[in-house]
Amino acid sequence: MVLLLLALLLLAPHPTAPAATDGPHPALAALTSRGDWKLLEPPRTFGADTLYEEIDGEAELFLPYGMERLTVAIVGRASAPGSEVRLELYRMASPRDAYGIWSQHRFPDQELLPLPPSEVVVSDTSADFFRGETFARVRAKPGERSRKEVVDLVSDIVTLLPGSGSPPEETRVLDGQPERVPGTVIYQKRSMLGYECLAPGFEARLSPPPARGRLLLLPPGGERLPRLARELPGFREISAALYRADLPSGPLWISPAGNCIVGVTGADLPRGEAERFLSTLAAGAKDVCAPSP
Repeated sequence: MVLLLLALLLLAPHPTAPAATDGPHPALAALTSRGDWKLLEPPRTFGADTLYEEIDGEAELFLPYGMERLTVAIVGRASAPGSEVRLELYRMASPRDAYGIWSQHRFPDQELLPLPPSEVVVSDTSADFFRGETFARVRAKPGERSRKEVVDLVSDIVTLLPGSGSPPEETRVLDGQPERVPGTVIYQKRSMLGYECLAPGFEARLSPPPARGRLLLLPPGGERLPRLARELPGFREISAALYRADLPSGPLWISPAGNCIVGVTGADLPRGEAERFLSTLAAGAKDVCAPSP
């Protein structure tokens, strides 16, 4: 009987220890160990299946970018009673995804905090940035010290996050276009211009004209051109290197550029103007989109 019970115990399933990635972001422990910042309450963590519990209504924006773990911590300066700042650390699937979700929170004319190579969007009560696979948000209650606390916390936490704060190479192609609106480059993982077949890809707004103009850069990925031909309305070949689709917002002109596809769209955008945009885009993307040897 004893041997039978022992055998049953050995065969019974045993709970496994949670993976290290299930705990709080390691940068948080590194931050508090320095002594300048302390936890005001235990940190909370959320996975992809529980993210809605913390940011209900916004979770659907994060999930396509491979959000793996969110750590939420309320911290304060050890030397300043009453200090309170909310720190959110999102571990994404890749640095490109971290940039992508950051780009969704980036808008023109925002103030930037110079912490190269990271581009930190900052205000008196908030800051957003990415570094490596982490997208970070800092939020403080309005007050006389709120801006200093936000800047100080960002300056400390950014040094504890591994990886680079440099954006993907494709963003520099779009930022190099003189007619793009600064601060509008976005990495889209889902629908672009209302069509899933265009994603994933990068886009930037054009200063008028044309109205509602967009520049597109679609990285390599499968048979993209055949899919565009199947799914974009009114898709047709204009020449050996020029295609057009008729979107509700206006014509979309696209052209292969090495392993990538470049595009431009806008209301009443004529062919000649479109080809000029596509030519400069293709020239800028020459190194990024060069075919493999």
